[in-house]
Amino acid sequence: MGGGSNCECYGHSNRCSYIDYLNIVTCVSCKHNTRGQNCQHCRLGYFRNASAELDDEGVCIECNCNQMGSVHDRCNGTGFCQCKDGATGPKCDDCFPGYYWKQGCYSNVCDEELLLCQNGGTCSQNQKCICPPEFKGMLCQQSRCEGDKACNTACTAHFHFLAPLVPLLLCVLLPHLLATLTAH
Repeated sequence: MGGGSNCECYGHSNRCSYIDYLNIVTCVSCKHNTRGQNCQHCRLGYFRNASAELDDEGVCIECNCNQMGSVHDRCNGTGFCQCKDGATGPKCDDCFPGYYWKQGCYSNVCDEELLLCQNGGTCSQNQKCICPPEFKGMLCQQSRCEGDKACNTACTAHFHFLAPLVPLLLCVLLPHLLATLTAH
C-alpha cells in the first residue's frame, strides 16, 4: 500500500503499512526522530518541541542527558532527564549542595560545618581531609603511629610535596640531629 489518503504521517514518512488483524494503517520508517502510528511521538532520547507543529522537521529535540549524571538518556516531555543521586539540573550535569562533580556527583567527604576533619586535619575542596602526619583516615580520625617507623613514613608522606630531599631532612635527619644535640 503506497501513500494513500489514509496514510497520515505528518510528513515524517511517506510509507504506510496495513496491519490486517488490527485493521489499522501505520506509518513505516518515521524520520526526524519521530515514532508512532502517525509519527506523532518522539523517539526515546528525544522530547516534543512545544513551539513546533507536528509536521515540522524539528518537532523532536534530543534530550542530551549527561551520561554521568543521569539514569538513562530519556527525558520527560519538557526535556528534563532523570538524575542519579546527588545530580540535578535539566540535563543532570549539576550537583546538589553537599556534592561535588567528578564524572558524576559524589557526596562531600568534608566541609567546614558538619563534616569536619578531625585532629587538626584541613578540608581540601570538600573531597579529602589533609591530615597531620600522625593521623590517617577519611576524617583524620585514626592514629597512624604504632612505633617510630610508622610515624617516620607518615612524616615523609606529609612533606613529599615540598621537594624530594625535604622530607628526608625534616623527618629523618632533623629528629636524629635534635636527639644527638640534646644528648650532650
